[in-house]
Amino acid sequence: MTKLSEIVWRKSEHVYQDIINQPFNQELMSGALSKERFCYYIEQDSFYLKHYANALAMIAARLQNVEHIKHFLEASLSIIDEQQNLHSLLKKEFDFKETGNLTLATLAYTNYLRYMSAVEPLEVAVAAALPCPWVYREVGLYIARNSIYNNPFASWIKNYSGEEFALGVEKAIDIFDDISEQTTKSIRQQMCDAFYKCTVLEWYFWRDAYEMRVFDNTKCINVSVV
Repeated sequence: MTKLSEIVWRKSEHVYQDIINQPFNQELMSGALSKERFCYYIEQDSFYLKHYANALAMIAARLQNVEHIKHFLEASLSIIDEQQNLHSLLKKEFDFKETGNLTLATLAYTNYLRYMSAVEPLEVAVAAALPCPWVYREVGLYIARNSIYNNPFASWIKNYSGEEFALGVEKAIDIFDDISEQTTKSIRQQMCDAFYKCTVLEWYFWRDAYEMRVFDNTKCINVSVV
């Protein structure tokens, strides 16, 4: 029997191909990505990961299987560590200057994940949480295989192409398949839909960061906060 993870990846693989072919990832791979664009991406990622960690913790609170709970809690904590360690290192390396701006993709993705983790069936919430680590693993490995020597973004590449990160992704995929086998056909279809939508949101996330889009370009005039 074909695993649901194989089905959802096959249906979303064209989106993954579009992701690795985006200017952001192509320029990161060649080392040509501007510091300004990379820092804007890190700013978006910092915001995203805080909400993603919360979403994983919310999913963990709804799970029944002890091993599944353990994985989601550990994943949530590892993201907090990533915020403190990897992002702190990258911000120092690239002389990070915060803009205070968010892209539409950042807001859409975080809100979608939090909604799914709190409201939708548990299995669907798990599906929505999977594309983030899975896509990053594949992108990280692709870039690591094709990167220039002495790439200025080596710390980022090493993190997402590393064995520890890959093992965590495999565990997440196993959990996805495990719960998919214990639910209904209707829920499995919803899982497929959530996985696809979040894979597409990954594409928009990188696109918006590269283009340094801002959610609201309008200026509020004469607005007072009481």
